[in-house]
Amino acid sequence: MPKRENFKLNTWFERDRQHVEVVDAATERRTIIEWWDEDVTQAVEDGFLDRRDFLGSALEYADSLGLIPEDLR
Repeated sequence: MPKRENFKLNTWFERDRQHVEVVDAATERRTIIEWWDEDVTQAVEDGFLDRRDFLGSALEYADSLGLIPEDLR
């Protein structure tokens, strides 16, 4: 499992818009994984995102897909 401190969670929710993104904490520019709008809702419903722990669940999902760079492990 990747180290949580290497990542930053960005979320944005406003009326009918929603965004969840995990980025490299050092640069805050390299996006590891993200969801927009209805994809956020679908990822929660499918169990890939947990509203109680967005960062942990997003990292677990990204890791299962092989999206975590070696330099951030």
